[in-house]
Amino acid sequence: MARAETTRCLLLGFAVLIGLGAAATASAEGTAIADVWARKDDYWRFIKAGDVDSYTTLWHENFIGWPCHEDHPVRKSSIGGWVKDIRDKKIAFTSALTREGAQDFGQIVVVHYRTTMVSAYPDGHVEGRGEESKITHTWMKVGNTWQIVGGMCGRMKQ
Repeated sequence: MARAETTRCLLLGFAVLIGLGAAATASAEGTAIADVWARKDDYWRFIKAGDVDSYTTLWHENFIGWPCHEDHPVRKSSIGGWVKDIRDKKIAFTSALTREGAQDFGQIVVVHYRTTMVSAYPDGHVEGRGEESKITHTWMKVGNTWQIVGGMCGRMKQ
């Protein structure tokens, strides 16, 4: 009888340890995704402020992606041009983001979201009202932070 109880206790102990390990893994994955969404919040805050320097720190040196208003993919060297325009032309920029999904692959997190981007110019004309885009960004863990290594933007059907 004592042997059966010992075996049951060992099995229960292993089950608890396995459960704790699974919970720790899920928590770590959730943390990575939460960290990337927080960086995404920084992304939009930097754009609105016209903060080109902070905005470009979000991008990996080897980034390649296809922004919304570009005819071809671009590299990091040209990614901050539109944020510079927001700052220099004193454009009032607003956006609204709807998270559509995210996946943690360890050192890589991919996020998908929809957004509206409205630019109000000092002369009174407004661009982007009523338009929605879908965006995918791939983020890679670099040291203690996350940087965008790839991305794609497209217009939603209207």
